[in-house]
Amino acid sequence: MEFSSIRAYSILIIPSTDEMQSAGFWMEKGNELCNSGQRDEAIKAYDHALGIDPSLAEAWNNKGLVLASLGRLPESMQCFKETLKLSPTHKDALSNMGMVLAQQKKYSEALGYFDAAIAADPYFAGAWYNKALAMHCLGMKREAAAAMKTASTLEGSAGGCCRR
Repeated sequence: MEFSSIRAYSILIIPSTDEMQSAGFWMEKGNELCNSGQRDEAIKAYDHALGIDPSLAEAWNNKGLVLASLGRLPESMQCFKETLKLSPTHKDALSNMGMVLAQQKKYSEALGYFDAAIAADPYFAGAWYNKALAMHCLGMKREAAAAMKTASTLEGSAGGCCRR
């Protein structure tokens, strides 16, 4: 009886060989590793996913986020560019590219990406928020205040889930 419960447990937690060969499995593994703070391992998992399916836009975007969090900005930008080649209106990649550019104090260029993210999804509170910050840094105080008001309104209507 004990053996069968161990076997049943292992079936629940050990992925099949087919699952381990899927890009989706490795992308999810990357997400789990990233969420648990294992960023270098997450990058390896995303690389594995992309080795299986290089057209997986979300894996490129997520890898870019991890690289940006490690301060590896040129590499992260390349990942966001790959995402945008595959999905030109990928709102998260557009906003993420803008955030990386803003980190480099390239606010005008960042603003273009935030505007593109907003064009892809006018209700994307995080892009409005980041647009407001970029405008503020460019000295566009009045416009920044209006964008921040929009971000706050959208965040409030979405239950406080603004992605900064």
